[in-house]
Amino acid sequence: MTGSEGAGLSRVLRALHANGAATRSDLCAKTGLNRSTVASIVTELTELGVVEEGAGAVGGVGRPSLVVSVVPDSMAVIGWDVRVDNSTAIAMGFGGRILRRWMKEHRRGATDPYEVAARIVTGTTEIVEELPDHVLWVGMGLAMPGVIDPGGAPPRSIVHRAPTMGWVDVDFGAIVRAALAEQFGSQLPVLLGNDANLGAMAEWTRGAGRGSRSMVFISGDVGIGGGIVVDGALMTGATGFAGEIGHMRFDAAGGPCRCGAIGCWETAIGAETIVRAAGMDPARATVEDIYAAARSGDRSAQEATIGAARAVGAGLASIVNVVNPDVVVLAGHLAGLLEEYRHTVMEELRFTLSRQNTDVQVVAPAFGADSIVIGAAELAFEPTLADPSRLFSQDWLLRTE
Repeated sequence: MTGSEGAGLSRVLRALHANGAATRSDLCAKTGLNRSTVASIVTELTELGVVEEGAGAVGGVGRPSLVVSVVPDSMAVIGWDVRVDNSTAIAMGFGGRILRRWMKEHRRGATDPYEVAARIVTGTTEIVEELPDHVLWVGMGLAMPGVIDPGGAPPRSIVHRAPTMGWVDVDFGAIVRAALAEQFGSQLPVLLGNDANLGAMAEWTRGAGRGSRSMVFISGDVGIGGGIVVDGALMTGATGFAGEIGHMRFDAAGGPCRCGAIGCWETAIGAETIVRAAGMDPARATVEDIYAAARSGDRSAQEATIGAARAVGAGLASIVNVVNPDVVVLAGHLAGLLEEYRHTVMEELRFTLSRQNTDVQVVAPAFGADSIVIGAAELAFEPTLADPSRLFSQDWLLRTE
């Protein structure tokens, strides 16, 4: 396969994966390729079993155009959302369809890298065994609650810093690859990404931020993360570590943060902070319990929730004034604040915004709790979409046959 052939194949794969079924004419328009090139590529993909072609809907004059459709279980990836107290995985097929889901809670503090890798192998094994043998597994993406080193060999493998996991410079990608090789006898490509960054790309590509020019995604869990998309590109910064908005200085008189600083935004709006503010023990109650108690009239829970909503709005104002996004997506436990306390968040936000930024939309994620794990799966698909020649050299891909 020549470079130009590979580039054309990549364009068609991306168009079908992102947008679904299309006629050959549609593919020409979306990819900029001529009809003969698209025809050749569609034939090639059909022979591989990645797409199928059939008659479209009848309407208008003449014969209906043939429609090229993806075969979702022709190839798939596994995406993981790895958290402090639970792990979620999905098998995503070509075209974005979720084929299987796996989730398990575990004891908080069970964050030894090898123990976490063992859970990933267990979940992966169960997912693979539940799906047909013909599925071609082309990669795995891991969404991690920390800073991922963009360099290294291979890249996107090292967790540079994950305070909630207690990790510093852990080559978790290598650990997982070795564990998968021992289980399956195959070197499945494994890529790591920051959880908020991956959630941001999923929401911008397919969800609440689709069509926006600039979007900020804020994930709420034990920690607070952020992903910023501008003109379709993730803002990564000079060394790849941009988006750590949970650690921007929020309250100089605030409490200590896991990162070692004082008064980070995370210390005001993190899940454990809200629970403690309501007078509860984070080991016995969740943020959702506090929200439920607030709806039932519990005064301490209401005060804690209102305080969190105000802190979210005030912190958002600084971010919005700097980035000027069309859309802000609040995910995780932060999305719950929009159900009953949207007015509090928006009052605080608008009070401190510059006049030019008052039109920003603050919304919950379209994918709910799945934004991050979907982003991890999309990360895993990226190498194959960028270099489709991998599909013609399958000896290194995970198969169950």
